[in-house]
Amino acid sequence: MSIRGNRIAAAAAGVALALAVSPVASATTAAACTWQKTTWELPTGAEAGSVTGYDGSRYAVGVTGRKGQFGTIGSPRGTVWDSGRVVLRITGDVPHLRDVNSSGLVVGDTVDDNGFRAITVTRDGSVTTLPGNPTWSGYTASLINNRGDVVGAATTTAGRRVVVWPASAPGTYRELPTPTVSSLFLTDVDEQGRIIAQTDSGSGGGFVWDTDGQYRVVAATGAGGWGTPWAIRDGRVVGSVDSTSAYAAAEWNARGALTRVIRDGALVARAIGGAGTVAGIRFVGSTQRPVLWRSGVVSDALTSVAAGFSVRGVSNDERTLVGTENRVPSHYSCS
Repeated sequence: MSIRGNRIAAAAAGVALALAVSPVASATTAAACTWQKTTWELPTGAEAGSVTGYDGSRYAVGVTGRKGQFGTIGSPRGTVWDSGRVVLRITGDVPHLRDVNSSGLVVGDTVDDNGFRAITVTRDGSVTTLPGNPTWSGYTASLINNRGDVVGAATTTAGRRVVVWPASAPGTYRELPTPTVSSLFLTDVDEQGRIIAQTDSGSGGGFVWDTDGQYRVVAATGAGGWGTPWAIRDGRVVGSVDSTSAYAAAEWNARGALTRVIRDGALVARAIGGAGTVAGIRFVGSTQRPVLWRSGVVSDALTSVAAGFSVRGVSNDERTLVGTENRVPSHYSCS
């Protein structure tokens, strides 16, 4: 199971206790939207899909394939959507597609005789290999922001290292100081180049790299506390904090300091809109439901959105929620 699945499953398992110890006011304001669902196109022969990257406006990237067991996607193929329409689908196992920006430029990795190589992919499927150090045994690209900065990781003699290919200096790269952990899952990069990542091996659960290129552990709370960052925008980080007795959605600053804890059933914050609205998941009774928060208070309970909709992104204008429902990518639009 992925880091994400482990953390959410652990939090769900402790729901009864957490609800008992997590009282926080959450006055819900009148919802400004009636949310209308649009199911995304799937390629011929595909039954399911998932979204891994979204540019905040029109482009999204993920995988499509057949429905596998336990919610998996069989024979996954990298797929790019433009406003819900498929514009590119990879025919083989590689290249892997990880993220996309507002220019439609996709990042990911491919495999050759020398191992993994980080790449960019255009909408027409043209692949360009990003430069790397010959001493690396492999390297991948996981994230891209709208100005074109690419973030990935390389396997070096000193272990895994976070790597940035800056848009301001094409053809160059730089290695960033990186924590020594057995796993590192890069989750987001903002427009200023700040980076967040998760781990499931000690060190508190997650990290944030500020614009100085230095990483900090995101703060947690309680005994056995663990912080898991999911999204970053303009230096504002959102995710979740878990401990041995409670769970909550959380916010941090760009130095990893905890700035807000959202309880009252809040499980995790997953995305941030252009005006600062946060989307996530909370428990309503014993049911997990999507929700929107403003300043830590529920701003829209999303009653017109299906409980099974898993939010992956909020548009820049905050009128579109992107995610998956019943293993099919879709979005809800504000009307």
